[in-house]
Amino acid sequence: MKRRNHWVLFAILLLALINLSPSKQSTLIRNEEGTIPEPVALPNPKEVQEPGRFRVAVQMNEGEFLRLQQMNYEYMNQSADQVELVNISSGESYLTLQQQFELGESPDVLLLDNDWIRKFASSGYLMPAERYYSSPLSGEVLGASLAQNEWNGYIWGVPFDTDPYVFAYNPDLIKELGLEQPPKSADDWDRILSAFKKQSRISNLLAADLSEPYAALSLLWQFGGNTATGSPSIFEITEGMQRGIRLLEEIRPYLLRYHVEAKPSPSIWKRMYDGEVAICLTRASEIRNGQHPRMEAFIPEPGNTGKAMWSYGRSFVVSAKSSNAEAAGTWIEEMTTAGKQREWHEITGHMPVLKSLYFDFERNKIPAWVPASLVGSKSDALPISNMLPEQMEQFARQSMDFMNGHIGSEQYIKEISKIGDTK
Repeated sequence: MKRRNHWVLFAILLLALINLSPSKQSTLIRNEEGTIPEPVALPNPKEVQEPGRFRVAVQMNEGEFLRLQQMNYEYMNQSADQVELVNISSGESYLTLQQQFELGESPDVLLLDNDWIRKFASSGYLMPAERYYSSPLSGEVLGASLAQNEWNGYIWGVPFDTDPYVFAYNPDLIKELGLEQPPKSADDWDRILSAFKKQSRISNLLAADLSEPYAALSLLWQFGGNTATGSPSIFEITEGMQRGIRLLEEIRPYLLRYHVEAKPSPSIWKRMYDGEVAICLTRASEIRNGQHPRMEAFIPEPGNTGKAMWSYGRSFVVSAKSSNAEAAGTWIEEMTTAGKQREWHEITGHMPVLKSLYFDFERNKIPAWVPASLVGSKSDALPISNMLPEQMEQFARQSMDFMNGHIGSEQYIKEISKIGDTK
């Protein structure tokens, strides 16, 4: 009985202490004299939080934009947020966006090509992803995609999709040229080029859109330029890079150049089916346009530095001046869920960035030709500087001059080495 009374007394004292203590929604502020005034009640964030209103700008084709609009409508039906989705004209360059950032008129959220993210981050235009995105990125996202968003120790964008360059090929023509499989090394390319020169039936050994500088860079890596180690520059002139340039010069007469955006692009696939083109360099999203029993595809395994093919990709970023970062982060998180990425891949052909989707590739309709190295790629495989957009513009101009025969291989090597020296 006495023990019971002790517990009752203890409970009464505990309740009294709780009533005297400040609540979770208050804070004690000590003034200059050292005395403690009355607790100051703070508003409950959930009570004062208003629906987010923000603008999202993307740049994509009509089909992709319609799907993203549908995803956005689904989000707004489940949320009080109001999201204005804008599709920027393909003719509007990122330099225009840069001017909007400078004037403080940029959208709250943008979908940027990954190679521009360090440029905008180093200029102070973006907010670090950790400020608005709560889900883990490291370990969950493809290393090559995440690496393109890193700068100064922070991650500045949330990867949305990836679209690596791949080789599509006609296996019958490859066998006709004496190989059991398509060329996967510089030596293989030497062998197939030598066999191609001795025959007269096949018109073109290779088709590629060299107006895209990353396509030209991927070719150089495949032809021997992916052997550098520990270099901070993708333009380092090594023996392998020089070999790649000379091989590209040899292949030039047998190269069918086309433009990916030109319609109808399937004419390239038809020429491959008809035996006019043996191999085609393209993006993964374009492969679906050429599905045919006579065509197969592959992504080469990386070399010593992980350089195999450039992985084009896009990421969501938030403006440093956005007043709706928290709501924007919630929207981005919803747009990049595993379910949304699975649907996006199925509709657009762009590959997902979440590693988990590749582990069950059949269920998630990931092509069987996608190698495990895409998931296990090193985070530093493709070093990117904040000067990359300007560097790639220079590289594109020099590559076109070279492919059009306006400059020779030695001059091309000189020009590329100057790009690598750009700080």
